[in-house]
Amino acid sequence: MQVDRARYTPSDIGPSPSDWGAPRLSEVSTLITNGFVGTASPFYSNETGVSYLYGNNVRANKIDLNNIRYITREFHQDQQKTSLRAGDLLTVQSGHIGETAVVPKHLENANCHALIVTRLKPKLVNSDFLCQYINSEIGIARLRGLGVGSTIAHINTKDLKKFRIPLPPLPEQKKIAAILSTWDRAIEGTEKLLANSQQQKKALMQQLLTGKKRLPGFTGEWKTVTIGSLLKEVKRPVEWKDDNFYKLLSVKRRSEGVVLREVLNGTKILTKKMNYAQSGDFLISKMQIVHGASGLVPEHLDNHHISDSYIALCAKNPEKFDIEFFSWLSKERVMYHKTFLCSYGVSIEKMTFNFNMYLKENIEIPPTVMEQRAISQLLNTTENEITAIESDLARLRQEKKALMQQLLTGKRRVKVN
Repeated sequence: MQVDRARYTPSDIGPSPSDWGAPRLSEVSTLITNGFVGTASPFYSNETGVSYLYGNNVRANKIDLNNIRYITREFHQDQQKTSLRAGDLLTVQSGHIGETAVVPKHLENANCHALIVTRLKPKLVNSDFLCQYINSEIGIARLRGLGVGSTIAHINTKDLKKFRIPLPPLPEQKKIAAILSTWDRAIEGTEKLLANSQQQKKALMQQLLTGKKRLPGFTGEWKTVTIGSLLKEVKRPVEWKDDNFYKLLSVKRRSEGVVLREVLNGTKILTKKMNYAQSGDFLISKMQIVHGASGLVPEHLDNHHISDSYIALCAKNPEKFDIEFFSWLSKERVMYHKTFLCSYGVSIEKMTFNFNMYLKENIEIPPTVMEQRAISQLLNTTENEITAIESDLARLRQEKKALMQQLLTGKRRVKVN
């Protein structure tokens, strides 16, 4: 459906080719309505019932069937207005507003809760194309502009009906949707590979760091020792000068590593007591350790600075104990529990860490430093493989995003046979 360009401004949908239309969503659809709004829990059923989709089941360009609910067939019959058809669009109405997915064939005749259902005219609009547009950076930004509510953003169906869409000819829509779907499949495949690799790493850590699985060539009983018998605190005081710049380190929660927080001039730092941290130091945040804020200083952050709210540890005898093995061990749930037991306070956000008590805690370690290092090296290799997959995934997402910017605005046209 073509619309006279004089009837809308470029800021409404952004620039697009002159042969593209810009209809309102209501003009190219036969239904725009809300899913059931109210209490559905009395009508929940088992898997013999009808699939019932919530907002948490709808993600950009896909339906997530994890934690899906089912409702009785009687309740479904009462809600026939929102009985879904293949090709319908489901749009999240509250929370992560705007995220949209196409209803697949296997969810034909399902139902939904507090989602916006849009049924398009197939001779005018391709569902997959419009879904890609809505989930694009431009589409989501425009939809969020429709949001109302001060606490939880919310889209009204009356506003969505007025929402204009840039619409190329139908064959071009289908071609664009097919191209972007190819990217989605590549992204989804990489996401699955990443999830599998992360799960395998988790299982490998559980086996190797407890001695349930031994690497080839290593035998002998694991030893029970105190942390204090293996590690010692190190302090390398900084000679303070207000004119100097200080590269301040921070340790992220959930064992996510040591990072450079900021670089500040000495005049802007209130606490003048500072220490150097060297690569290979194991850092503990006194205030955040109950949340897993500990980790090794990497080589590229060597000789950076830490405040007195951090404890730096190193091996008493590196020839007998591998500090990197301890870093891996610290990521396990049992070590999180030990740091909690060595902390006190009424609020978990304000607990005080008792370092001396922590040094008295027992841990199990392999009998030789060679086995400790072998375990660390294998886990490092696994971690590097995951990092490479994460990099591939980020690249695919960025490349698709750039392609969407061109295809969905007509800056780059596709050839249609």
